[in-house]
Amino acid sequence: MDRATPRMSISARLHRLLSEATLEGVSLTSPAMRTSEWKRGQLLHRAGDAVAELHFVTEGLVAILGRARGGAAEAGLVGPGGVVGYQAMFGAAETRADAVALTSVIAMSAPRNAVLQGLQRSATLRRELFDYAAQRIAETEQLCVCASLHSIEQRLARWLLQAAALLGPRPVEMTHQQFASIFGVRRASVTTSLHLLEGEMAIRCLRGRIEIRDLPRLEALSCGCEAAQLSAAAGARRPQPPQTACSSASSTDSPRD
Repeated sequence: MDRATPRMSISARLHRLLSEATLEGVSLTSPAMRTSEWKRGQLLHRAGDAVAELHFVTEGLVAILGRARGGAAEAGLVGPGGVVGYQAMFGAAETRADAVALTSVIAMSAPRNAVLQGLQRSATLRRELFDYAAQRIAETEQLCVCASLHSIEQRLARWLLQAAALLGPRPVEMTHQQFASIFGVRRASVTTSLHLLEGEMAIRCLRGRIEIRDLPRLEALSCGCEAAQLSAAAGARRPQPPQTACSSASSTDSPRD
């Protein structure tokens, strides 16, 4: 898998931008921003919570779980350079899904109003956040297809590839029960599927973590939806911010940024 993917390049640019930019005219190191931390299994928010802050993840993995009658299932995965609560940019006042820390997570948390004002002031921030949102939407669409058509072992391989792209080569700290919750299946089914991937020498299962042994082999065993997500995201039309918001704000960035 090519690590220089569109998803990763946008996340990397966004992460770098947030380290240098300002929101509402104040530095991100000021009291308007705060560092937030969650332990494995803690909720960043529940479905139906008011969106008071956006969380810009710097370390760890966050599962976005959509809920319906009978349970929950994956609706996205957020890692370093990603944003939890990006829907607030489009006017959402409440969250529509759970956000759960799969590992220990560290994020820079920004007040909703500060981010919205920052979007009006900075053309660069606008561009990067709207590109990120377009990719997240494309990812969710592809996950709907993946859950309907592909086996658990294929979906596990796809998920591990995505996690590796976000976290790098270090082991993924996940339990079988966490995978069962994400995929909406029985724990025993996850255990069987992981053993199949391990038997193919693609991964090594340890207590509470998984190591990727052979990335090309894992790609071959995957359903291919990770590549499809990246392809769809690269071709997605970038959403444009409301014309009134842009025209009424005095941008601090050049349109060519």
